[in-house]
Amino acid sequence: MKYFNHKIIGIAMICITVMACTDEYNCNLQVEKPEEVANSEYLASFDLLKSYITRDAGSPFKLTANMSSTDFLKKDIAYSTILSNFDGIDVGGSFTPISSLKEDNSYDFGGMQLLSDAIKGTDITLYGGTLCSNQGQRTAYYNELIQPIIIPFVPEKGKTVICDFENDEIGTVYGMTGGSQAVVENDPDGKSGKALHVGTDDNKAAYSHPKFNVKLPEGRKLGDYVNLTIDMRIVNQDGLWGAGMRVFINGQEFNVGTNAQGIGCNSNSWNRGAVISLNSATAPGFILPESLKSLTEFELAVGSASGGAQYFLDNIVMNYEVSATGVTKIDFEKDELGKEYPMTNGNSSVVENDPQGQSGKVLHVGSSGNLASYTYPKFKIKLQESRTLGDYTGLSLDMFLIDGKGGWGSGMRVVINGQEFNCGQGPFNFGCEANKWGRGKIYITFLKEGETAGGGKIAIPNSMKDLTEIELAVGSGSGEWHAYIDNINLHWKADDTIIEKTPEEKKDIFTEEMNKWIGGIVNAGGESVKVWNIVGEPLDKTIDANTFNWGEYLGEVEYARTAVKQARDTAKVDLNLFVSNTFNQSDEMGQKADELIALVKSWEADDVTRIDGYNILLHAVYSKDATSQKANEEMISELFGKLAQTDKLIRVSDLSMMVEDAEGKFIQTGKLTDDERSAAANYMAFIMKEYRKTIASDKQYGISISSITETNTGDKICPWTSKYNRNGMYEGIVEGLK
Repeated sequence: MKYFNHKIIGIAMICITVMACTDEYNCNLQVEKPEEVANSEYLASFDLLKSYITRDAGSPFKLTANMSSTDFLKKDIAYSTILSNFDGIDVGGSFTPISSLKEDNSYDFGGMQLLSDAIKGTDITLYGGTLCSNQGQRTAYYNELIQPIIIPFVPEKGKTVICDFENDEIGTVYGMTGGSQAVVENDPDGKSGKALHVGTDDNKAAYSHPKFNVKLPEGRKLGDYVNLTIDMRIVNQDGLWGAGMRVFINGQEFNVGTNAQGIGCNSNSWNRGAVISLNSATAPGFILPESLKSLTEFELAVGSASGGAQYFLDNIVMNYEVSATGVTKIDFEKDELGKEYPMTNGNSSVVENDPQGQSGKVLHVGSSGNLASYTYPKFKIKLQESRTLGDYTGLSLDMFLIDGKGGWGSGMRVVINGQEFNCGQGPFNFGCEANKWGRGKIYITFLKEGETAGGGKIAIPNSMKDLTEIELAVGSGSGEWHAYIDNINLHWKADDTIIEKTPEEKKDIFTEEMNKWIGGIVNAGGESVKVWNIVGEPLDKTIDANTFNWGEYLGEVEYARTAVKQARDTAKVDLNLFVSNTFNQSDEMGQKADELIALVKSWEADDVTRIDGYNILLHAVYSKDATSQKANEEMISELFGKLAQTDKLIRVSDLSMMVEDAEGKFIQTGKLTDDERSAAANYMAFIMKEYRKTIASDKQYGISISSITETNTGDKICPWTSKYNRNGMYEGIVEGLK
């Protein structure tokens, strides 16, 4: 390449001046032009870029440049520069699914339509953008489209009337927790039939409360109930304040946190439907302990804790709200005494009578002479009909630690189908004691996969959630465990119904979404846009918020075939469809080309899909390190050589040039020396000539420049300055085109 030397021109001009003034030593005539002016005049001597193109017969070669659609439509200096020097424009970055999105989630194709109309009747070739890519997608919106249908579970609700006294005879007496009396009488207001009169004028109830024997309906247990409601009428002010309202269950006292006035009572008038919560510490209410939740029969007492109370009670009701819970139970009652259950690691477990004579038959694990060491009894369990392991929320059991053996250990273990889980705490941590039954003490919570286990919890893997039959083992992870166990309960709870979309449904959804973009943008391009990148950046492994893997839902090969079909079916003209991928100078270009070529072959293996060519976004770098630069040039030659062998159209686009120093750092254009610019221009010429030499003439679809103007703070060297003056890269492109 001829890249003129400013110093030589300057010396020549000085010589001419000296010769012209030999007789006049005080000659002050300025004849040497400033270097910048000389440079500009030299570059101005070149013709327009496209005039240097050698257009062989049958060659589709076009010289183009990137330009935004808005800049082109302005028709200012950038527009005139393009028209004068190039055959067309690339507007790929102007139209993407994200940039074209409207608020209603539809696409605005108006910009492409305007551009298409603007070039009608001109010689400008318009290169459309990318039709399908995993990058730059509306990923959040797409993910919303395949969210499962969730049908919220509707809890079963109802009430159990404990006492309304209507079936009692007048004068019926109810027991009290202390002194005084509770007698059925007529409502003193004469409105609601019968009621229970607690205390009298002469014998007030002193911290004494009426008692009721409760047997819950079949299938209900105390833990199903969420609150207790009562009608209460305070006589005068007897018990209106006192120490507060109380509830007793089997003698266990609960303070509801407020007095009768706090639940809405006043003197000598009925307060109907006062609510006392059974699962809230906020007054009026208390937290029902786990140890009482399984009760189906119990003694209930309720009233005002006062030294001098007198009141009427009526309509004592408990309200339940259950979300379809249940238990799969092992209690040994149907087993013969002496039946043995296998253990996970040897030793014995035998069905015996409860040594305390309280709970029928139990399982004796280990013996005094042969303590169980990290071994647990095993049970074959068929889960509740229509339930899977994923519906189960936990496991509970009663344990009697003989002499405390195994109370600490390394944590209670649950073994499901041979896979062992450690809940992270031993029986003593759950509240069990030596030589006593720990009834309802041990409850191991089941978590979902990925949730944090430990502290009495285990995480059930997703691979097990659909099981309907399991082999279960449970026990204390101890080298010296000796115990009785009973009432092993697996607890289940029906959750919301989740209906996942099938793979076929997801494929249909995303095929339609793909067509909304491809069909819409191709239609907007009309007859003006005949070239598209059908698949963009298929080798890009970036995963970010805008990454969407079409192949995951449409098929790793089928997604590209679908995109090709949609584009060709939509177009009103024959299209040239390219597969497009970025090649950086730092890439192993030959290997990357092999991957891209193999990918295209897999798409075309159906003998129907046709990819017309490769669009290589080439980001070149001139290295000041001679060894690195030689390797750069060899990679360019290798890249074009591999592409030439495909016998497809080859296009180089987004062609850019930067300079890096010997340490591999990019040099800003404003700091480049003339020699560095000259070397970069030479490398640009080399790339373009290598393309023209290697690729068959009829397969040379063209070269597109990344940017026509450069900035002093940028890294890209461009053919024009920011003020549209030519620079050295202009000459490099000229040489490359010749």
